[in-house]
Amino acid sequence: MSKEKTYSIETYTQNQVIFNEGDESKCAYLIQSGSVEIFRIVNNSHVIVNTIKEGELFGELGIVSSAPRVASAKASEKTRLIKFDQNDVLNDLQKSPQIIKALTHLLIKRFEILDNELREQHGTDMFIKIAYLIELLDTPQHDAHIVSYKSLTNMAKKLLNATKVEVDNAINNLLKLSLIHVEKIIDEKTRQEKHVIKILTPQSFTNVAKTYYETMLKKDQERKIGEMAFLDLSDMASQLGVSEERILNRVRSGEIPSGLIYFHKDSIEKWLSKKTRESFE
Repeated sequence: MSKEKTYSIETYTQNQVIFNEGDESKCAYLIQSGSVEIFRIVNNSHVIVNTIKEGELFGELGIVSSAPRVASAKASEKTRLIKFDQNDVLNDLQKSPQIIKALTHLLIKRFEILDNELREQHGTDMFIKIAYLIELLDTPQHDAHIVSYKSLTNMAKKLLNATKVEVDNAINNLLKLSLIHVEKIIDEKTRQEKHVIKILTPQSFTNVAKTYYETMLKKDQERKIGEMAFLDLSDMASQLGVSEERILNRVRSGEIPSGLIYFHKDSIEKWLSKKTRESFE
């Protein structure tokens, strides 16, 4: 007889932090008793985003995505939580009936698409804002264009309500574009070690960043069309609870109009470029 999985119980005292913004997320929590405050630090102020009560779930993105936490959570009072680890939930899902698995995976996929869309759009917008902020904070020193990493992070939080994760992501993209270099130096006044951002191409910095931003916006729009406007064969099979072959047979027989079948233009052209006419005869 198989033993039923027992999820772990965690107890938190009042004001004890459960997770912080930017932490890795691989679990979700159900409140067994007590309540939880979801918050962010904006302009050095404690901003409450939501209050989660007994019987409610939070941190659910940790189940479907490993993206960093976008806010912090702490117990508003003495609180008992049931912790759902990502691997445990997915393993339990595999034991479910096929139709439940298919529907759940479809919902998870769509949830991921929506979450990624919101994150990427926000991240893309934040990228160009941080790039402009770097240019604003640029203080030329001995022919070098330098910005303090700490000053940038503080100003981004104050002016843009940006998190450290968002600043770090923007910096990583600027590094990939070879527009900046991050290094450690010794502060002449405090003699303390600090990180600084060196702008490598100050003359073209803003134009290159803007071009990258516009390119990312265009890619986001194309991705939305591909992901949100169309169903692929696998998704359709999952929604109907039948095999992909059964759908194809219905198309062959004419029960499903062939006019409903579309191919993604760029993808099919790349695939066709590797084929010969003889392979279709």
